[in-house]
Amino acid sequence: MSYAPLNTVLWLDIAVTDLDRAINFYQCLLATSARDSRPAQATATLQLSPQGSGITLIATDSISSGSVTPYLNCHARLEQALSQVIQNGGTVLQGKHSMEPFGYRAVILDTEGNRLALHSAT
Repeated sequence: MSYAPLNTVLWLDIAVTDLDRAINFYQCLLATSARDSRPAQATATLQLSPQGSGITLIATDSISSGSVTPYLNCHARLEQALSQVIQNGGTVLQGKHSMEPFGYRAVILDTEGNRLALHSAT
């Protein structure tokens, strides 16, 4: 699978309170179909390009100001990027972990408290 160029926004996680309503909205808005992962997880994924960009709708009880998580493409530099997060005042919320079949991610807070995911295919 080919991914977007280095350091581009690759993916967004979007919190939703009504997954069925959100699936309908985003399918119509983006003219694509969702891969619904229920009952295993209360999520649905819409792939927006052959290069792998897309969104995941995540069911939650309430929406907060941090309800959208952008994914930044780090390619094979995920471990190096994580070390830079800590060295430069950020916080690692979740270390590198699998997102099969979509590669790996880590979840961080930047120095301003923004939640971001760093992504790599390997």
